[in-house]
Amino acid sequence: KDIAVLFGCALPTGAGIVLNEIKPKKGSSILFFGLGGIGLSALMVCRVFECNPVIAIDINQEKLQLAKKLGATHIINPLDEEPVQEVLNITEGLGVDFSVEAAGRVETIEMAFKIVKRNGGRCIFASHPEEGAKICLDPFELISGKTIKGSWGGGTDPDNDIPRIAELYLNNHLQLELLLTKRYTLEQINEALEDLETCKVIRPIITIRN
Repeated sequence: KDIAVLFGCALPTGAGIVLNEIKPKKGSSILFFGLGGIGLSALMVCRVFECNPVIAIDINQEKLQLAKKLGATHIINPLDEEPVQEVLNITEGLGVDFSVEAAGRVETIEMAFKIVKRNGGRCIFASHPEEGAKICLDPFELISGKTIKGSWGGGTDPDNDIPRIAELYLNNHLQLELLLTKRYTLEQINEALEDLETCKVIRPIITIRN
């Protein structure tokens, strides 16, 4: 019953980015900037496609450890390592086939685009920085065969995709229970919102009693 609450927004968006928009081939390399509900949901779906490497980037160490449980082969904390250089080290200088940006910052969108490989690399961002913010891209990288695309809800068709995601979960391909990190009473809703804003939880559950 608790798992059903995840099907409202972040899970269909994150899973949809991989299932509907990226559709990676086996062995595709992919990275994720930002490990909130969207980033982690997208990351765990990569197991279905047997992507490798799967690189997770976030400044929260607990989320990085959770990403490893969900299928990340490499984790990077920008507070400790320079992300672009580290990804180049992992991919032997090539960059990744796909990047998914879900951190919500102009800088991370630009970085996610920078680190996809030339001649076919794709960057998809599902975040929205503050109104009026602009991203800056090197035109030469675009004519070198890279693409960038914004995602609206992961291209999800709820009637088709929610049953599809549910089937993946029921067949033990998705560990959705790991996203539900803490329960709160209705009286604790302000605490839950604060914990979500400060990244202390992935997805809080508000318990409403009659």
